[in-house]
Amino acid sequence: MDLNSLRDLYPAPFPNNVPIADIQKLSLKKLLDDDPIETQKMFDILSGVGFFYLDMMDHEKGRKLWEDACTAARSGMEVFPHTPLAEKRDYKAPKGVKVLDRGYQVGAVNEDGTPRDSEMFMIPQHEMLGFGKSDWTLPGWLAKHEERFQNALRSGNVIANVVLGVLEKKLQLAPGTFTSLHRLTDSSGDFLRVIRYPGSKDVSRVDPLRFPPHKDAVSVAILFTWLGGLQMIAPDAPVGLNQFMIPDEHWRWIKPLPGTALINLGEAMEIFTNGVLKAGMHRIVKAPGDQIYHDKYSVLLVARPEANTPMKAFESPMIPPPTADQAKAPVYNSFEWGNRRIQQLQDFIDGLQTRRAGKEAKLERSW
Repeated sequence: MDLNSLRDLYPAPFPNNVPIADIQKLSLKKLLDDDPIETQKMFDILSGVGFFYLDMMDHEKGRKLWEDACTAARSGMEVFPHTPLAEKRDYKAPKGVKVLDRGYQVGAVNEDGTPRDSEMFMIPQHEMLGFGKSDWTLPGWLAKHEERFQNALRSGNVIANVVLGVLEKKLQLAPGTFTSLHRLTDSSGDFLRVIRYPGSKDVSRVDPLRFPPHKDAVSVAILFTWLGGLQMIAPDAPVGLNQFMIPDEHWRWIKPLPGTALINLGEAMEIFTNGVLKAGMHRIVKAPGDQIYHDKYSVLLVARPEANTPMKAFESPMIPPPTADQAKAPVYNSFEWGNRRIQQLQDFIDGLQTRRAGKEAKLERSW
């Protein structure tokens, strides 16, 4: 891999004086070959710390997704800084039940009308690839990148199902138990998200927190990022603390590694396995060292269960049966559950932003 060709994505080096998370790197080729040592490593990781690097360079399917992700990030570089905010805001998610799989979203805005912390656009997989009937179209400022987004969505679904296929086998579930719920053609709320975190000019006035601690309301998240800012909880962090009360010294930086994707599970897999598999808790802060001065771009691809999937645990000798309380709890389908979880997170962020600003502040949303 020629790092010289990636200088636009790596404008400054990652500092060597910050505490870095100890995350294993796994081989995509070995997972595809059903290597028993590699598949067991992945299962152990996703039953524990919840994050691993996936080497995208040792198999053609991985190299394809890496190239597609770099291309999607460069699409963000072309459009975010050069498209008027009003035009970007016109790309809205439709009203009704949804899972934040489409539209443009911006957090706090500076006095000059530029995004302060982050801005993002989401591309829905089902409509982008032409499955089903829909009047959805890409907005004009994104239209020329259509083929790039389609390529990334197809490649992402392939890699997500590699992970899901290994997990269903390790959990002694029938072949297809997970993968049949995450098909490319399903209406599931899968999406491609491109995010820009603007660089900071005046570091003395920077509020370090960009996005609070959370788990993803998905099955599998595949993240490509080229500058720091993502953090996970250290293994020695105090047990039992609310995630919002964990002190900064118990968070660890996740260092971006060229040629890899960062993989974590979302809360859907915790539900399907009654807690056997773990969703990775993480937060996003300002980039470390000299990286703080540069715009950071990330590309996120997610797999979610098909929209009508009941959100409850599967039966398997490897999965604990439901407790009495779990058996009495209402069972939502995947779309209803995803909508509830995202609304809860956005309500929390609204409250956090209001407290930080000293006045009411709300994320833009159309529900």
